[in-house]
Amino acid sequence: MKKLLMVLVVLAMSSTAAAQSDRGGMWEFGLMLNHSDSESLSAEGGSTLDIESSRGYGLNLAYNFNSRLAIGGEFNWSSPDYSAVIVPDGIGLPETINYKLDSYSFIIKGTFNLLEGPITPYVEAGLGWTEIDSNIQDQPPLTGCWWDPWWGYICDTFYSTYSKSQESFSGAAGLRWDIDNGLTLKAAYGVLNVKASRASGDANFEMYRVDLAWRF
Repeated sequence: MKKLLMVLVVLAMSSTAAAQSDRGGMWEFGLMLNHSDSESLSAEGGSTLDIESSRGYGLNLAYNFNSRLAIGGEFNWSSPDYSAVIVPDGIGLPETINYKLDSYSFIIKGTFNLLEGPITPYVEAGLGWTEIDSNIQDQPPLTGCWWDPWWGYICDTFYSTYSKSQESFSGAAGLRWDIDNGLTLKAAYGVLNVKASRASGDANFEMYRVDLAWRF
């Protein structure tokens, strides 16, 4: 992913295309592939959380008001491995947990393209929410049963887990290439800031991202 970003930088620097892009007034829908670097947090009392680097995926939809300004939203998710050391208050030994969490983010963002041509650097900033699920049960499982007209009487077990939704901020800078056949290729480096507790501070995830979008 880093190599692709370097390729687009060279392409933008060597391009002499001066024609304006036709993206103004168009929607675009894209698929995202991102890589998130590892992050470590520590809390008062000695508890720690180490989240490993991971690959994530996402979807985005945006409207280009003109060749430079766009407003849109994105939804992305990942499932990194993590290691947590929980130090209890008072008497007790620290407990170590090694598991996999699920992270989901929804961000509303604005994008500004520095040039009007089909190849342009851009910057963007966003605000939204991130849901983090530890996949650790927080209470005994619940079993429910119901009648299905096709399959008959069905029972299933449901698990409640420790999870939390937090306010998030994002920022990124990258390069955009509007290809002639209606496709757009983007590569960017950015940061996702997830607000955490006062004891542990915020989580800042550095991210490398590649987008493939369709303009319509």
